[in-house]
Amino acid sequence: MASMATFFTQTSFPSHSLSKTFDTHFAPSPKVNVFANFPARRHVGVRVSNALIEPDGGKLVELVVRDNSERDLKKGEALSLPRIKLSRIDLEWVHVLSEGWATPLRGFMREAEFLQTLHFNSLRLDDGSVVNMSVPIVLAIDDAQKHKIGDNKRVALFDSKGDPVAILNE
Repeated sequence: MASMATFFTQTSFPSHSLSKTFDTHFAPSPKVNVFANFPARRHVGVRVSNALIEPDGGKLVELVVRDNSERDLKKGEALSLPRIKLSRIDLEWVHVLSEGWATPLRGFMREAEFLQTLHFNSLRLDDGSVVNMSVPIVLAIDDAQKHKIGDNKRVALFDSKGDPVAILNE
């Protein structure tokens, strides 16, 4: 597997600097003159720390039911609700949402969130802050599924094997 490195080289004419890309193949890189004009700075009182980055919105949204007894209750409840069979891609989105990878979303996007994502590539949170969100995460259903759901406020999501995966609340 080749790795790519980009070097900014200085030509014999300083006003004509070139950008070149070299295929390194993990071999020693060729000697390249790198032009950088950074003033030396001394930072007093700089604090360096390492930690995980804060989730968007400040709090991680995990939707997984961890307790086995509660999980069994939720599965039983799902069996009594109208069902939506998930495609493989929909199931992957449930996974992303449930583990908090799409924080601050608490489920599939509603219309307002969907439109913000399409038009602004971001979501505006209740506190006025903005979170980058360029990919819409939606559960598309057809008219037959919508008719089957009716006025129910809760719907069970099932995988292709017929196992309950999640409960979608209004």
